[in-house]
Amino acid sequence: MNNDQQLSAQGNSRRRLLTGWLDRSKALPEQDTPSVTLPAVARPPQALPEALFSALCNGCGGCVSSCPYGLLSLEQSKPVLSIDFTECDVCRKCTTACQTGALRDKMPCDTLLRPQISHSCLGRQDSCRMCTINCPQQALSFQLSENGARQLQCDDTLCNGCGLCKLSCFHGHISLAASGEKSLPEQL
Repeated sequence: MNNDQQLSAQGNSRRRLLTGWLDRSKALPEQDTPSVTLPAVARPPQALPEALFSALCNGCGGCVSSCPYGLLSLEQSKPVLSIDFTECDVCRKCTTACQTGALRDKMPCDTLLRPQISHSCLGRQDSCRMCTINCPQQALSFQLSENGARQLQCDDTLCNGCGLCKLSCFHGHISLAASGEKSLPEQL
């Protein structure tokens, strides 16, 4: 295309769209980083708190081979949970396969993965509720914020981080992020 020629109406529209996205992303305020160091990766549902888990897990891979959905893989000799194509139904086969005690039956079944919703989510415009409909724990709901915008709310006491919300969003507006740290139950 010659620089002297003008863009067609369609090309001009695309250019405005792309430059508009770029300009908006530059205008977004920088987000503060959390003061608490969060785990960088997700662990199997009944994993001990990260420090204990890392000390006890020997990287044998028993939990990885026992996962019926192939959601676990070894990274740096430790199991990592990755929910990309199916949810974790918390079958506890990984816990049963663990011989070192890094995964325990008495630990709560929670991957600590929580949904992060993008600004382009259709639920913000009140046209989609697939994530809230499909959440088996009923942990998700859309609430109106002070400025009148719809925001996805996740009840951390109900959510177990199964990932079905992410997989239910056929537009890909939900990602999962590790959040918080597990605490030990009173009796282990």
